[in-house]
Amino acid sequence: MKLALLINPIAGYGFYSNLKDTTGISDFDREKSISLRAADIFLNGLDLSKITFTVPSGIMGYDLAVAHHCSIGRTVKVSDWPTSEKDTEIFVHSLSSEECDLLVFVGGDGTARCIQRWIAKNIPVLGVPAGLKMYSGVYAINPEKAAIAVNSILSSDIVTAQMDILDLDENREIMNYGTVLGISSQMILQGGKTEYASQGIDGIVEFVTGNMEENTYYIFGTGSTCKSIEHVLGYDADPLGIDIYLGKSLVKSDASEADILAIDGSRGIQLIMSPLGGQGFLFGHGNRQITWRVIGKIGFENLLVVSSPEKLSGLSCLYAYMPGAQFPDFIRVLYGYERFRVIRLVS
Repeated sequence: MKLALLINPIAGYGFYSNLKDTTGISDFDREKSISLRAADIFLNGLDLSKITFTVPSGIMGYDLAVAHHCSIGRTVKVSDWPTSEKDTEIFVHSLSSEECDLLVFVGGDGTARCIQRWIAKNIPVLGVPAGLKMYSGVYAINPEKAAIAVNSILSSDIVTAQMDILDLDENREIMNYGTVLGISSQMILQGGKTEYASQGIDGIVEFVTGNMEENTYYIFGTGSTCKSIEHVLGYDADPLGIDIYLGKSLVKSDASEADILAIDGSRGIQLIMSPLGGQGFLFGHGNRQITWRVIGKIGFENLLVVSSPEKLSGLSCLYAYMPGAQFPDFIRVLYGYERFRVIRLVS
C-alpha cells in the first residue's frame, strides 16, 4: 500500500492552556504532544512491511516514520518549526492518486478542514483523532482502531464513502465545510457530530435541578444538553466549556483539569456529562479537561450521563478513549425524569 502520513504536532495542545483550539500556541514541548503520541500508537499497530510512505519532512511525519523504520518513498519539504496550516496545504496539494492509496492524518477538525480544501477528490482520507473537538465523520474511534482499519485493507480493496467535515465557526456554531472521501470500516465513526433540538429534555432538566444539593459540587460537561440544564440555573454557558457549581451557584466557568482537581474533596462531587450526538463519544472527544485523574477524583459512582431521547435512540453504544484507563463495560444514561437506559461503553 502507498500511504501518505501527515501529523499536525500541535493538534490538541490547547488542552494544556485550557484553550479550545491551537490559536496562539507559543511554548511547545514535543514530549507533551498529544498528536505525536497518537501517531506513535497508530504506527505501532501497523503492518509496516506492506506499506510505503509519503511524508512531510521533520516533525510533521518524517521524524516519527524514521523512528519506526518505515519504508519512505518520498518526503515533501515543509517548515521545520513552527509548523502551520500552509505546511499541511503544501503536503496535501502535492499528493496524487498514483502515489497515494490513502492519506492518514493525525489531528483535529482544523486539520481536516485544510485537507478537505486541498485533497484530490479520489484520494480517501482517514483521521487519527488528536484534536480538541473532532466533530467530523472521518475519524477512527482511536489510534489503535485506525491501525486495525488500515491493516484490514492492505490486501483488499478500499471501501469508501463521503464523510462530512465539521467544525465550529467564529460564532461557535457547528458548520459543515464539505466532504472528503473516507474509508468505510467498523473502526471508523460513521458520521460527524449531530445537533439535536432541545425538545424532550424537560424531564432531564427537572430531575437534575430538583436533586441538586447545596453543599455538593456539580461539574457540567460540554454540549447542548448540559448547557440547557445550566440555562435553567440562570447561566448562558459556553458549549465547549466545563463549568463548576456549588449547589446551584456557578463558582468557575470554563474550568481546566487543574480547577477540577482543586475542588474540596471533603464535599460531595457529581460529574454530569452528555455524549456527542451522532458519534456517541462520552470521554476523549470534545472534553479533554475530563482526564483519568479527574475521573479518579470524582469516581464513576458520582457520574451522571444525560441524553435526550432522540440522541440516545441513534446510539447503539457509547465510546471512551483514555490510554491506560479502565472503564466499566456498561453505563446508565438518564433520558427523562427518573428514566434510565443501560448502554454499553466501548473503550
